[in-house]
Amino acid sequence: MNHLEQTAFWRGLAKFLRGGLVVSSCLVTIITFAAVITRALNINFLGYEEILIICAFWLYMMGTAYGSYENSHIKADVIVVMMPEGFYKALLALIRNTLSLILGFVFLLWALQLFQWTIVMGTKTPVWRIPVTISQSSLLFGLVIATFYNLVYLYDEAKAFVGKYITKTISKDPPADDIKGV
Repeated sequence: MNHLEQTAFWRGLAKFLRGGLVVSSCLVTIITFAAVITRALNINFLGYEEILIICAFWLYMMGTAYGSYENSHIKADVIVVMMPEGFYKALLALIRNTLSLILGFVFLLWALQLFQWTIVMGTKTPVWRIPVTISQSSLLFGLVIATFYNLVYLYDEAKAFVGKYITKTISKDPPADDIKGV
């Protein structure tokens, strides 16, 4: 754990994300429930999908950011999970997290371009005329926060890897790893 993870900013951002998850979850649930009830009562609830989509986008992207905060998001680590502890397992985990960060930056760039495009085009929803930028901005927000967390965790992991394997290797013989026959 580094100094940043002990700051009020770090804890405050996590609280903000948890609050956003609760609010957006409640809104998605309430809107969906209202849609079911109005349909059962044959009442027109025109345009609810537009509001539901905004809430669902924000729910999903806040969940993405919070999953990155918890470091509990989906990972491509089947091989790493099955390997015994040691140098190669740590190296593969470092490579995986580096690739995840690179892809995070690519997706972040795309989200930024999409956000800019919706502003330039001035796109609005058909019924309520809500700017599409409101829902699309959730992509940018979620990816900025998720990429930030991934960057911090990659830094921590790289620092631990260098401290455990690289520095030790420089001062001693090459690491005798516990992977035998591979």
